[in-house]
Amino acid sequence: MGNDKMNHSKLINGYELEMFSPPCDPGSPVWVARVKTDAILGPVMPYLNAEVKNGFYDPRIPTIVWREGAHKFALRDSTISINNLKDRNHAERVAKKAIERINDVWERRDKITPDQTTRIPPKLLDVLRMLPRTNCGKCGLPSCMAFAASLIEGERCVEDCPVLLEDEMTENLRNLREMGL
Repeated sequence: MGNDKMNHSKLINGYELEMFSPPCDPGSPVWVARVKTDAILGPVMPYLNAEVKNGFYDPRIPTIVWREGAHKFALRDSTISINNLKDRNHAERVAKKAIERINDVWERRDKITPDQTTRIPPKLLDVLRMLPRTNCGKCGLPSCMAFAASLIEGERCVEDCPVLLEDEMTENLRNLREMGL
C-alpha cells in the first residue's frame, strides 16, 4: 500500500517511446521521439506553463510547447514529442529527464501558481521574415519556407540554420528566440 501512495504523487508512471525521422526531412540524421505516457497531461500544463520559458500554451486544446537547450518538447493528450535527437539511447535519456521534470512539477503543483495565459506559436510568415530567405539549403531543407515550418513544428531549432549564426543575423536570431523558437 505504501508504494501505491507513492505512485499516486507521480503523474506519469510508465511510457512507450517511438522514434521517427522528421516528416519534412525523411532520412534525416536527427530524430523525433513520440513518448506515449500512461497519464492525461492536460492537468499539468498550466503548472508547466508557469515554469517553462517562452512556452506556447493553448488551454483550449490543451497543448504546451517549449524549448530547452537543443530540444523542443510538445505535450498533448497523453503524448510528449521531443525533437533533435541523435539516436534511441539519446531519446531515452531526454525522455526520462522530461518525465522527471513533468512529475516534479506535478508533485510541486501546490507550491506553483498555475499560468492559464494562452500563447500560440508565431505565424509562418513572421518566422520567414526573420530567416535569410536565400534558400541556400545549408540547413538540409530545400527552402527557408520549409525551415520556417519545421521551426514552428518543433522539428528543427534556429541553430540548424548556419546563416542565422553569422554576426549580421544576430538581431534576427534574437527575435526568433524571443518568439520561443
